[in-house]
Amino acid sequence: YLFSGRREWQFASWLLHSGLSIGKIDDFLALEMVSVKFEHHPESLPSGPCWKSQVIPTSHPTKSPVVLYWQDPLECIATLFNHPLFHNHIDYTACKVYSTAQKASRIYTE
Repeated sequence: YLFSGRREWQFASWLLHSGLSIGKIDDFLALEMVSVKFEHHPESLPSGPCWKSQVIPTSHPTKSPVVLYWQDPLECIATLFNHPLFHNHIDYTACKVYSTAQKASRIYTE
């Protein structure tokens, strides 16, 4: 697992939501009294989905090749589901949403 326990997860979550700049967080983590396991093991941090690319052939000449870049949607979804920031913020069940308290008009969205 990315975090060794709940305390470490809470610490990382607080840093991310603290409003501190990345520079200030780096300064804080550089203090001798602060010990973070990822400082010596960056490979243990989660990575996002890899970008893929493909050159698209064209029937007309171009100055540079036309390249299509994409990411695997299933990898993107897996990354979102496994991200600690979204831990308690993803609903796995459908719900009905109405525009008024009287439930006269239902709203359909993604």
